[in-house]
Amino acid sequence: MAGKDLIEEAARLIAGAKNLVAFTGAGVSAESGIPTFRDPGGLWDRFDPYELGGGDIFSSIFRGSKIPASATTFVSEMLEVLEKAHPNPGHLALGELERMGILRSVITQNIDNLHREAGNTRVIEVHGNIFRLACLGCGSKIGLSREDLFELGRKLVGLLQKGDLQGLISLASRCWCGGICRLDVVGFGEPVQDMPQAVQEARRSDVFLILGTSGAVYPAAYLPEYAKSAGAKLIEINATGCYFQELVDVGIIGKTGEVFPRIVERVRELLEMD
Repeated sequence: MAGKDLIEEAARLIAGAKNLVAFTGAGVSAESGIPTFRDPGGLWDRFDPYELGGGDIFSSIFRGSKIPASATTFVSEMLEVLEKAHPNPGHLALGELERMGILRSVITQNIDNLHREAGNTRVIEVHGNIFRLACLGCGSKIGLSREDLFELGRKLVGLLQKGDLQGLISLASRCWCGGICRLDVVGFGEPVQDMPQAVQEARRSDVFLILGTSGAVYPAAYLPEYAKSAGAKLIEINATGCYFQELVDVGIIGKTGEVFPRIVERVRELLEMD
């Protein structure tokens, strides 16, 4: 658990920030029960990402005109996990910082929509959002409610189990233009989304939070360097170690959901003292 001196230093930096930006990764959502993709035991350790189109099953099916053998299990597991997942105290603490008028934006590598559910309104999702569809024809984006996504998912599982390719095409033809849609998530080998905006946010920050990411996935992992080179103070909280030791001003080993709410509470106390 983080020492009081580290908690105090992190809170002091955040309380004095004019442009606070958070950068989050899979470790934040793991505390909501969402498994990581790349860690041992994660989804890509148990499923072949290339067989599943890098995570984009619809496009994989339509390109190859066949259903991957593991598709039903993969989709069923993802649906079960997402239905149970809700914002944890780490997400809620970030939402509270925005309501306090301190947090400028959240840049996330996560696709689960939990930052938005926790109350953050300015969220840059560099790997996309599973609660959104993208039309392969006209490029339109279609937002999905939780109910919409899980209804769509259940229909998808049923069609996968039956091997109904025509039914899958009909299910995916959801755009006003008649085009086929896919989940708006970044698959293997695909470019990230909104990276110029994310870089701009990092460079504008004066305090940059690194929460639950080991910095293993590029180009997003460059963002702390952009922030540091522009003069920002960096705070890292990771459960399994400090991965940006050469950059950070405050490094805390601990779970975001346990450590960060304590920091935010101390921020509130410091602001009330002013």
